[in-house]
Amino acid sequence: MTIPLMRFFVTLISFLILGTMAASAQSSEDIVLTGAPALRFLEHGKAASHDFYWFNFVDASVIRLKELRDQAKPDELVTWAVYRPGYVARSHELEMDLLPQIEAKAKQLGANLFWFDTKEELINYLNKGRDRDKIKITSFDYFGHSNKACFLFDYSNTIDTMSIAFLHVRDLKKIDSDDFSKHAICKSWGCHSGEMYSQWWKSHFDIPMIGAIGKTDFSHGGEPVLSNSDGKWTQ
Repeated sequence: MTIPLMRFFVTLISFLILGTMAASAQSSEDIVLTGAPALRFLEHGKAASHDFYWFNFVDASVIRLKELRDQAKPDELVTWAVYRPGYVARSHELEMDLLPQIEAKAKQLGANLFWFDTKEELINYLNKGRDRDKIKITSFDYFGHSNKACFLFDYSNTIDTMSIAFLHVRDLKKIDSDDFSKHAICKSWGCHSGEMYSQWWKSHFDIPMIGAIGKTDFSHGGEPVLSNSDGKWTQ
């Protein structure tokens, strides 16, 4: 084999290797979705008062993000999607900017932080934030307030005991069903999701979502637990 021909084959092989590496540089994404805490002004004095600690959803999310980051392959993205307005509101109430603390935790974990202000921004990210033909969502976790039909991003944060920012089961049809890997692992850590949300999720995406029958408790720090002895996780 002549030297020019050898150089040609070396160049060709190098090109193919680099092309393969580039194609696999990002092949999957893990997403942790975090809702916001209630305002103490709206919850103070209630028999069942929510979110004494403003960081309860954040702390639980950080535990899961660390698990994902520790398990992630080199070509795997870990993304943290956080509802910004709720933390801005709690910042004003506390007279302390909480956002830099969340940003610092994301940086420490090596997670891609995605702030969203509306459910439309979240849906757009799920559909178009990455090339979903190549980068599928392989795990999805939600930490925040919820009821059986909604992820409630700002429960008792804008209006007492209500939410104006939520992802209803009917909004799931706006999310492309092929955004997710066929073997994606999904879980809602909020209250009551297993009573309805999980079923709608399975119907639309054809993948299960673990959810709670009954309420979940974030107040002890760490991963949330079922509030009552008759509660259970289901999909």
